Amino acid sequence: MKRRVRASWWLVALGATLALGLLLVAQPADVLALALRARWPGLLLALLGTVALTAARGVRLALLAGQRLPAGRATGVAALAQLASGVLPLRLGELALVPLLQFAGVPGTVRGLSLLVLGRVLDLAALLAWALVAGSLIGGSPAIALAGLAVLVPSLVLAAAVGLRGLRRIAGRWRRRRDWRRRLLQQLLRVRHELRLAARSPLRAWGSVALSLLVWGLIWVVTLALLRAMALDWPPGPVLLGVVGAALGSSLPVNTVGNFGTQEAGWAAALAVAGVPARQALAAGFACHLWILVFSVVVGAAAAAYLAVLQPGSTSSRFLAILKSVLRSGRGA
Repeated sequence: MKRRVRASWWLVALGATLALGLLLVAQPADVLALALRARWPGLLLALLGTVALTAARGVRLALLAGQRLPAGRATGVAALAQLASGVLPLRLGELALVPLLQFAGVPGTVRGLSLLVLGRVLDLAALLAWALVAGSLIGGSPAIALAGLAVLVPSLVLAAAVGLRGLRRIAGRWRRRRDWRRRLLQQLLRVRHELRLAARSPLRAWGSVALSLLVWGLIWVVTLALLRAMALDWPPGPVLLGVVGAALGSSLPVNTVGNFGTQEAGWAAALAVAGVPARQALAAGFACHLWILVFSVVVGAAAAAYLAVLQPGSTSSRFLAILKSVLRSGRGA
């Protein structure tokens, strides 16, 4: 345990050093000036895109969770989980989904963790698809991208089927292990359970896939809107490649607060392929990140108020129950 805690603190220090170093390269004054020069029409479009993005995440979560979680509650949970991921240190925000699901009426820690892991798998598959699109937009062939997508989808389905069959044999060998293999096995078993539940309904399965693609498409749209608001007229292709790079960078286990540092590193590295200077890319990345954090706070606050109203026993929920009763009585009359 002590060794794990010590390793976590080393990762925190590394993440803080990375974020500070990249911010110094981008120059904090330039980042602030770029963020403050954003025009309101573009910011409003980005905010509306963030609301649509949150709704897409919420509907996907509702599909994955099944009938226990209505779409409205799921959207509130998704908004608060995204806010927690953006402000909490040590990647603790990613685990906030579990207690939020319990608050919304989906009990069980294992159930919450399984939904979290399955969401990550869907996001990874969607990122692979969008990476092919980005490659076609920055100079590749659209026909090759379409062929790649046509191969990618059945390949993922086949890989899932083969993987689930082989999981039973792996489970027999790894069940009594006490190292990383046991933890990996637990995650794989959770994913298998959720995949089996989703496979019972083609609407849930393919709807979740489609919404995962929509989520990352909306992230692309929000990023483009923010860049346009800051008078950065970059082509859509390189921006999409930057979004994919930022997502991959965010997966590195060296985040200190939110995804600051690692996200900008992946963003700048991907944009370097399109010829964008590192300093300019980093400044734009930090400025976009700050505005996205502001939007997350706004949407998260609205979601918290909404979930509080729906919480049984609250004054607001009792008021809504009385109002619904009055409306039903009026219809009956």
